[in-house]
Amino acid sequence: MSRYFSPRFFGSCRNVAAVFLAVALHSAFAGETTIDAQTASYNTTASSDLSNPAKNLARMNCGATIEAVGPDGRIVSVTNKEAGASALLLDDDTLNYPLPEGDTTFILTLSRTSTLDRFMFVNENAGATGEITVAVSNYRLPAQSRKWNEVSGSTPFTGKRLFDLSLLGTEARFVKLSFHVTQGGSIAALGLYGEQSLQKFAARQRGVIRVTNSAATRRLEDMLNFNFANLYAHARIVFISSGMEEYARRMIDDNVATAFEFAPNDPHPTVIVELADRERLHRVSAIYKMEKGRMDVFLLHELGADPGDLSGATPVASATDTNGGGKSALDFDTQGARYVALRWTPADAKGPRGFEVAEVSAFGEMPLSMLSTQEVPDIYADNFIGLKSPPLVVQAPMLPVVSQ
Repeated sequence: MSRYFSPRFFGSCRNVAAVFLAVALHSAFAGETTIDAQTASYNTTASSDLSNPAKNLARMNCGATIEAVGPDGRIVSVTNKEAGASALLLDDDTLNYPLPEGDTTFILTLSRTSTLDRFMFVNENAGATGEITVAVSNYRLPAQSRKWNEVSGSTPFTGKRLFDLSLLGTEARFVKLSFHVTQGGSIAALGLYGEQSLQKFAARQRGVIRVTNSAATRRLEDMLNFNFANLYAHARIVFISSGMEEYARRMIDDNVATAFEFAPNDPHPTVIVELADRERLHRVSAIYKMEKGRMDVFLLHELGADPGDLSGATPVASATDTNGGGKSALDFDTQGARYVALRWTPADAKGPRGFEVAEVSAFGEMPLSMLSTQEVPDIYADNFIGLKSPPLVVQAPMLPVVSQ
């Protein structure tokens, strides 16, 4: 019999300590056990669920840019109809970039010099094979300059869907990624994580005024650069059909390395995300365990007594993953919704189970020019009072009067 949790809204984690000792969770991407039932210890992946998650700095919405450099040292240009390497910096982790055989170099520029902890990317279908070298600088340098500081030697990424490299203690504004590829493939979801937090990023957007239904919002970088179904947009998971609720936020934490696992006997793994406000959406995407099946997307204005009962709802879109690529992206006519529900149906109902979802995204139209890449003082970034949704206009913090 399928096991479902009772419908509930997640405001806090209760009795977490007792559950930690009883259950071991696994990541579909990193493949590690995060809880050791024998020693009652857990690694940093599990610890991050109890602290403030880091924001991916390799995003256009954080002010990052990227350039592909050819063998001659010149920047590879693309036409206006192509996203090029910039697709790797959009908030949609299902967008990829072809990595051909031979040498490919990217130079990634951050908005400011930052402390970095780790670098990652998704090797789609684990198809690309080869090695990568990461080098950094605080100053703009030619790609072929010897002044780049290598922070890793040639590191293989063969046979790995998720490449995750520690950069602990590294400081940089410019990051050079040098790929030597022996078998071509495609990569996606570049990630650079450090001291910047999701909370601070959200706080920067408090005073944003959104412009909708304008020609400026039709650019790809505008339409896919703000994920309303994310912790930084003040979204939250309000329903899961099975699994441990305290880990549900992993599906909206801007990090493909953290995955949420549904129960093995769940025939239709389902998650419902509540947005901070009613939003006009046109695309939903997801990164999940490499498994064949169908993903149905529902846009809802309200939830019933049993949120998991979607029998009376009509999907706004559906996609069938016939090759088990581990990702789906659905475009549809713009519609308003407060809740986004995703339901998966595995192709092989009798096969090995334990379906895992790494990231869920829902996109509306937010002009990139409306997003703030400026840092705010921690005293304001850590105060979430009055924060509803980045697109809302909120009163600026009041500074105390200082006597002369």
